[in-house]
Amino acid sequence: MNPKTAPKVTILLPSFNEALAVIGESLGAIRCQTFSDFECLVIDESTDPAKALAIQEECARDSRFHYLHPDSRLGLAGSLNLGLQFAKGVLIARCDADDICLPNRLELQVQYLENHPEVGVLGGTIQIIDNTGCVTGSRTYPLMHADIESSMMLTNAMAHPTIMFRRDLPAQYGFYDPTFRYCEDLELWLRWLNAGIQFANLPDTLLKYRKQVTIRHSDHWWFNLMARKRHYCKRRLMLRTAGIVVVAICSKIPKPVQEIVYRAVMFNRK
Repeated sequence: MNPKTAPKVTILLPSFNEALAVIGESLGAIRCQTFSDFECLVIDESTDPAKALAIQEECARDSRFHYLHPDSRLGLAGSLNLGLQFAKGVLIARCDADDICLPNRLELQVQYLENHPEVGVLGGTIQIIDNTGCVTGSRTYPLMHADIESSMMLTNAMAHPTIMFRRDLPAQYGFYDPTFRYCEDLELWLRWLNAGIQFANLPDTLLKYRKQVTIRHSDHWWFNLMARKRHYCKRRLMLRTAGIVVVAICSKIPKPVQEIVYRAVMFNRK
């Protein structure tokens, strides 16, 4: 790899049978970023040949976009790990195929990480949109590392699609665990927190997050619990214990009640 030609940022964008209109809007928002020194790796696991071809053709419109199609189904964590193997940027950004980055998203994050070399993982605020693109709410996160670590003991204090982290972290502290079908990000953050990696969030809204259904899949709670048990340690012991208890209780609550609580606690309504 020639450092003179390598981009500053690699964006990892996994996709699975996404409608071209939806992923086209997502790729278009990336294409229009105010920070242009990036490459975007689209890791497409589409089983619909027509959709896969359409996405590949969309990527071919811009030399900064590269299309990857795994030979076998990898899942989200496996797709991200594959993207990391091909990434050339010194910074890794995340985005999902149905999310829309705001124009200055990359610029804000690159600037912050350049000014704060002690921070390894950076996220930000999200707007919630429905399937029509209408804003239905927002979610903010704690900004400073100490507050993020405390919050992480009870919930996930980082919005995965807004994340930007330093490329050398996975090689030193581990990649995504592909056995986690859900909560793959929580497992990684808890592992990196235990290793001493510094986290931060920007107060700025970085992307529009498309979310119609807020009921969690039943397996989500199991993987959430497994992540917390795996990385259980003495630091912040009481909070860690409380987090395990809360997740265990939430997994037993009827799904309609889960949705009401989730919307009330997690989202700021428009």
